[in-house]
Amino acid sequence: MYSYASVPIIALFCYSFLLVSFLAARKNKIINSFIGLLVIMIMWTGGSFFMRMGLWPYEKFWFHVSLIGMMMMPVGFLGFIREFMEVKSKYRKGFCSVLVLIIMAVNIKTGVFVDAPQMKEIATGQITYIYDIHWPVVVLFLTEAFILLDCAGMIYKNGRRNAVVRKKLNPILLGIFILFLGHVLLVFPLFKGFPIDLMSGIINAFLMFYALYKKRLFKLTLLISRGNCYALAIVLAVVIFYNLVRPLEELLSGLFHLGDSQRVMAIAVLVMLVTMGMYAILKKFFDELFVKDELVQTENLRDFSSKVSKSLNIQEILTELIEIIQKTISVEKVYICIQDDQGEYKMVQSTSPLNRRDFVLAKDHPVVEYLKKSDGCLLMREFKRTVAYKSMWEEEKHQLAVWKIECFVALKDEEDIIGIVMLSNKLKHERYTYNDISFLTSVDSVSSIAVKNSRLYEKAYEEARKDELTGLLNRKCFYEVLDEAYERFKDSSLALIILNIDDFKLYNQLYGDQEGDIALQKVAAIIQASAGEKSYVARYSGKEFAIILPQYDLHMAKKLAENIAAQIRDMNRHSKEYALKALTVSCGICGIPFSASNPHELVNNADMAVYHVKRSGKNAVMIYSVGQDQKFAMQAPEPAYKKSVYSEYASTIYALTAAIDTKDHYTFSHSKNVAYYASELAKAYGMNQECVNIVHEAGLLHDIGKIGIPEDILNKPGKLTDEEYEVMKGHVEHSIGIIRHLPSLDYVIPAVIGHHERYDGRGYPRRIAGEDIPIMARMLCVADSFDAMISKRSYKPSMEVDKALGILEEEAGMQFDPKLVPIFIDLVKRQVIEIQLD
Repeated sequence: MYSYASVPIIALFCYSFLLVSFLAARKNKIINSFIGLLVIMIMWTGGSFFMRMGLWPYEKFWFHVSLIGMMMMPVGFLGFIREFMEVKSKYRKGFCSVLVLIIMAVNIKTGVFVDAPQMKEIATGQITYIYDIHWPVVVLFLTEAFILLDCAGMIYKNGRRNAVVRKKLNPILLGIFILFLGHVLLVFPLFKGFPIDLMSGIINAFLMFYALYKKRLFKLTLLISRGNCYALAIVLAVVIFYNLVRPLEELLSGLFHLGDSQRVMAIAVLVMLVTMGMYAILKKFFDELFVKDELVQTENLRDFSSKVSKSLNIQEILTELIEIIQKTISVEKVYICIQDDQGEYKMVQSTSPLNRRDFVLAKDHPVVEYLKKSDGCLLMREFKRTVAYKSMWEEEKHQLAVWKIECFVALKDEEDIIGIVMLSNKLKHERYTYNDISFLTSVDSVSSIAVKNSRLYEKAYEEARKDELTGLLNRKCFYEVLDEAYERFKDSSLALIILNIDDFKLYNQLYGDQEGDIALQKVAAIIQASAGEKSYVARYSGKEFAIILPQYDLHMAKKLAENIAAQIRDMNRHSKEYALKALTVSCGICGIPFSASNPHELVNNADMAVYHVKRSGKNAVMIYSVGQDQKFAMQAPEPAYKKSVYSEYASTIYALTAAIDTKDHYTFSHSKNVAYYASELAKAYGMNQECVNIVHEAGLLHDIGKIGIPEDILNKPGKLTDEEYEVMKGHVEHSIGIIRHLPSLDYVIPAVIGHHERYDGRGYPRRIAGEDIPIMARMLCVADSFDAMISKRSYKPSMEVDKALGILEEEAGMQFDPKLVPIFIDLVKRQVIEIQLD
């Protein structure tokens, strides 16, 4: 028999033990490739052993099984190392597998490369195997060499890129070297007859097992499953009774006079009892050694999950996170950074309140970038080997060294990192184990969900409290904050300012809702910046803002209101595109305990002060006081229509249009017609008299820029060329340039600049569309186009009124506002509008 039969048995048992263990593990590509490699090793070792044992079906069959296993081993290593190093390219594994299998199929059929050995019994009675080796065996060696060189190239190429993975690969490379050395030593006489190749295979398997453990792909408890404990107990029982069977038979025969069958039964019962006892002892031992700590971690994790699932407060969640980490893995210090709105990670929680809280990790920090690519946990000792660590500033490295950071844990929301937990060294300066990393990964999963939910809740809570347009407190939240402020400061002082924007409806009609929203945002920004951090600013209503001022007296509140009002009045002065109407505010002030005794009175009295400012001419600040109003008027221009501005500039307007008339008579009469048509449309639309007057003035001035267009283009009888048309389009900008020098008429600019815009967005000069075009500009567009169609020009005859109305109707929703066209057509048909013909 085979003199070293125990060696292949041990090797086969080790491979089988690992295979059974990993079949129960959580699968991934690395584990699957390791299982495949174990199967190959079992084929190699088992085939060789079963051949030497002469087992069924016959020796030649097991020889080929062993040879296939040996030939496939480099392919298995290639696949395993590729997955271990996380290499994306295939590196010809499929090709190599097919090549080896084809060679083996040919060899099985013909025996051309290496045939099955011949059995020969030597003088001692042992069986030896004689191989008949010829030169074709070189094909097998060359095939193996080709695959191993491919594997070596992959290791070299990818190992340079990732120092951490290269370090983790060292045990595997050592195992491959030992395996290779074991096969080489077979040629030396010293090892003749000893299965050194199988011994090296065992060492290689456990070195790969160690590498997988260091990569944190499984727990050691994987090896102590119930099935493995039973298997180990049976093996130990067999080893024990192997040498005790003969003495036991003699003892039972001599002491109890048992027969053969009775002795066999008694020994079988003893084997069973010893096996069960061994199993109980092994299970207890392994549970104490491995499972106890895991059970403690599981219990702590369950408590942590229960606590954080009941909280939506992020500070409470982070406090619980720090406690469970310190309680379970005995870490000295824990620091937590949470992502802010700008994407940076600011420290918000730590084990000590004295730790600096100004620490920030930028969103592109090397630690952040590396954590995005890793599995969630990063050990500092591994990170130091990377290029990312070397790219850090020395100051950053020094700070991490001062805090003794040894581990980073990423709180992930799918692919995004919402927080980073930094852990210092453990209390006894022990290394972080696989169980520690596994526990941190589990805690990371739970806390990531909890932090995400708390952030969503806080975001929803803030959105419920904030005005969407301005970002200020909304009306509902304003009353809540006011009640809270009253309870805190009712014994000292509390002031309230309410600011109401004057003539804001007119502003929206002049410039459109979009420009109005921009103005509200600017006003909100001015108020927020001026009020300071200790004050509370709210959007009280559509065009009204409120400022709650704890510990302010009335005089201080009045100074603040005057400053804000002055900034608002000046904010449109330096507009780039075109002049905007200056905005003013009416401010009312009330204070506790001076003029009110509760929040309800405070608001009502401030509102009353605003009402008095509005009645008194707007654009002023008024303090409410019991029995007497104290008004502090500000220096500001009177409202535009307190007297007719147009009457002052009528002569200027007619002088300009008369100048155009000398170049193009049509423009003068056309402007008057457009002013008439558009103002009638404005009346029918429901605008007040102020707006109707603005539309009329805009109609007179809308083509004033044609004074800058050459006469040969203005009066050209034929169609304009593309270049001439571009020049003609410039009359809009010329009009704005002229009107800007008439300061009190600058409010007509939105209507003038937009009268050539189309409702579908294909007009000029700004190519805006729909409601973004100011309503007055849309009215001018209808009136301008209608008069142009029914008027006779040098380049076209006049059009019938009905046909012109038909075109307006057809173009409704494309060139013209679909709401205005029906109104205009109805006015013409009812003869409310009288057709103006030259």
